[in-house]
Amino acid sequence: MTVAAALLLYVAAVLAIGPKLLVRITADGGAPRLAIAAWITAVVTVLGCSVAAVALLLIEAAGHWDSPDALLVTCLERLRAILVGHAGWPARIVATVAVAIAVGSLIAVVFRIGRALGRMRTHTFAHADAVRLVGRSYGSDVVVIEASEPAAYCVAGRPPAIVVTTAAMAALDENQLAAVVAHERAHLDGRHAYIVAAARGLTTALPTCGLFASAASHISSLLEMCADDAAARHHGRQPLLAGLLTLSGATTPAHGLAAAGIAVLARAERLSKPPRRFARIQTQVTLTGAVAAMAAAPLAIVTLSLSGVLICFA
Repeated sequence: MTVAAALLLYVAAVLAIGPKLLVRITADGGAPRLAIAAWITAVVTVLGCSVAAVALLLIEAAGHWDSPDALLVTCLERLRAILVGHAGWPARIVATVAVAIAVGSLIAVVFRIGRALGRMRTHTFAHADAVRLVGRSYGSDVVVIEASEPAAYCVAGRPPAIVVTTAAMAALDENQLAAVVAHERAHLDGRHAYIVAAARGLTTALPTCGLFASAASHISSLLEMCADDAAARHHGRQPLLAGLLTLSGATTPAHGLAAAGIAVLARAERLSKPPRRFARIQTQVTLTGAVAAMAAAPLAIVTLSLSGVLICFA
């Protein structure tokens, strides 16, 4: 088995069973932070292994350009030999192009994600400035604006803003309002908007990959659960639950994060019937194992190749 084949096998396995498996073990929100780590690990390892495998396959083809029966000890040695011209200029050109394609593809994906982050930053900063101009301050980071629809959301900025409409102020009691504001503040403290923007940017860059689309969707829901947990620790589950149900269905800006914007029913059920301690521990163990397995598999392949167990040949 070649290193490239082993990496591609890992990628195929994660793409085939990863989304369904991760949905199954993360849907209950028993450990939302670990669940987010599992999705991010799957995405990062699939991207890294795909780029590495394609580069190795192209380099391998170049290495056998003039001697198909030749076999070097490791892929790194072969790459070095090709790039310095030991296999002739055709192989050197093909290897150089292979490296350029691999690096270029990775740069393109990173650029798309960076552009999504930049667009989100521009829009949210402008929105935060605008609401501060038209609204009135209610505490250090809360801005109240006139609106007939009850809504609460946060936008990044300098400084960031938690926006609450006058209708929401009228509909929520003091405890409910405090819980909803704490939820939004948890988003800002955790810089959740940037994580969501990066996940959506990756989906835009590679729209045909089901894993990336699932990751973007579920990471958004899990970040809401993380913010729910932070708010519930300080203000209790019931006030937060009542606030979510009161604000459910409200519209929010495209780049804003709203307390009642995503997966309200699932989060409401989670708040009303929190998982028991044993179930929570079981979820944590399962997710930790999943993260460790996904991170260890590519490292094991690289280690075996460097040790000579996996030899890079076509």
